Amino acid sequence: MSFQSRIAVCLAALALAPGALAQQTGTTTTESIAVKTQNKSGVVETVAGNKVVLREADGLHEYNLPDGFKFQLDGQPVGVDQLKTGMTVNAAITDKVTTRKVTVTRIDSGTVAQVAPGGIVLKDKNNDLKSYNFKDPAGNDIYFVRDGKEVPLRNVKVGDRLSGTFVSTLPEQQSSQRTVVAKATEPTPPPEPAPTAVAAATPRRLPKTASPLPLVGLLSLAAAAAALGFRMARLSR
Repeated sequence: MSFQSRIAVCLAALALAPGALAQQTGTTTTESIAVKTQNKSGVVETVAGNKVVLREADGLHEYNLPDGFKFQLDGQPVGVDQLKTGMTVNAAITDKVTTRKVTVTRIDSGTVAQVAPGGIVLKDKNNDLKSYNFKDPAGNDIYFVRDGKEVPLRNVKVGDRLSGTFVSTLPEQQSSQRTVVAKATEPTPPPEPAPTAVAAATPRRLPKTASPLPLVGLLSLAAAAAALGFRMARLSR
């Protein structure tokens, strides 16, 4: 295959696979972890299977809980089927998001043989051709480090001598993990009604202005009538 044919093959590879990377010689992986915690609190309205409807401060919210999910009730783990209407549920939800970044590096050197719309063709000292894209799969510019300086490949020209580390970054990968710790409490029973105080009946008293004299007069009149009756009876005999 002629030199021009080999360049054409490399250019075709750039055109057909603009996201392809040159041969990978090393990778560096960095991870960052973000943790977010939120608290939920509400009163159980309904329970149907694994679906629980809570009345929270801003209204009703439905939660579809995973199989085997447990609540803490009086220090004991209980299933969703043991929740009752009126119970109070407090839950701490923790989301852990891990972001992974992978950087691919390759130490190479050669002369730029061709510049295409999508990348360059590099010829090494053995006249072997290698293609490099301008952008990596993450959409970032690929660059090489020469004398401590970063040079984007899209800035090179035919005939430039390149010698250094070619660097590209793969798309970020994220993974998330959620943990929930929930506690349920029985509804508070309504307070017992206070006992009704019953006032003791007090005997009625005569007004201070009342007097026993009328009663004495009545008794005297009755005695006089009785005496008169006995006298008339004796006379009639």
